Amino acid sequence: MKEFWSKIGNNITQFLLWAVDNHFGKLAGTALGLLCGLLFVVLGLWRTFVLFLFICAGFYLGKRQDEFQDITAWLKKLRR
Repeated sequence: MKEFWSKIGNNITQFLLWAVDNHFGKLAGTALGLLCGLLFVVLGLWRTFVLFLFICAGFYLGKRQDEFQDITAWLKKLRR
């Protein structure tokens, strides 16, 4: 029985690697759609929207940090 589950695990792993190599956009889009749908069901529309805004702001600030751009200047500009 252990061999059976090991083969199943190997087949699933091979399929996922093939899917990532050949259909990454479809796989990522499906995963993102599933995640958004689950968040809408669990949190509701507005809480999910606020969470999305915070994720976007964090991504933007992290991107600026990675590109060695000054975050404090952006925050000062945002306050004005």
